[in-house]
Amino acid sequence: MHKITIHASKGGSGRTTAVMALASGFLALGKRVMVMDCTSQTCRGPKCQEPTTLQTWLTAMEACRLRPPQLELAECSTDERVEDALAAAASRGFDIVLIDTQAYPEDARSMALAKADLIVVPATGPLEARFSSQGISEQFDCPEHILGLITGHRHGAAEAAEIREAFGTLPVFHSELPGSEALADQILHGDVAYFTSKLSCKTCQPGYARFREAKVAWSQVLSLAIELQWALQGMRLEPFVSDHSPFSYIGKSVG
Repeated sequence: MHKITIHASKGGSGRTTAVMALASGFLALGKRVMVMDCTSQTCRGPKCQEPTTLQTWLTAMEACRLRPPQLELAECSTDERVEDALAAAASRGFDIVLIDTQAYPEDARSMALAKADLIVVPATGPLEARFSSQGISEQFDCPEHILGLITGHRHGAAEAAEIREAFGTLPVFHSELPGSEALADQILHGDVAYFTSKLSCKTCQPGYARFREAKVAWSQVLSLAIELQWALQGMRLEPFVSDHSPFSYIGKSVG
């Protein structure tokens, strides 16, 4: 069982969006997924009738026919509950545990970071990337199992490059999560793959642009899930640097 904690030192960095998207990605890869909610929403008290963000999302996922034993949600407001939920997930055969945390320090977040096989640090802009990178360097001496993630940007490669640079020395995933309706409204639509399939249409039909955007987002989710699996095994994607075309190397390998 692999434990992935989504952590950022600043609110609005796309933590919950990344958790929900990755759950869809890993489910599509045939994994059993437990999502753990260690955010402040779990501490609102028993009298609160309004569902949390992840509870609303889980209902939407169940409408997409994704329910136990494939997907479950555990709410963990204390470090003891984090340990108990992780032990239960391991004993019940879950493949992936995705842990959503909050920005400010508390016992549940500290336990989630300590137990993680991989820590993912999302950022929607340079400010979030710089702030979280500084926070990581203060908490961890050798952050070899920590990687940055670019989420939600809408201004193309130039902004993505700026965010990547703002992470500083922290390694960053090659895959990104773009700004897209399919990702932004997951609490309404549930599974990204299911939502994309519902929009499916031909080029000449109305709504094709919306379908194309959702399809691109879904491709990015799958790419990130696969890259995360490699990262859990200690592997990293690196940009191809050479004077020759990569296709020449592919041709030689095939030959």
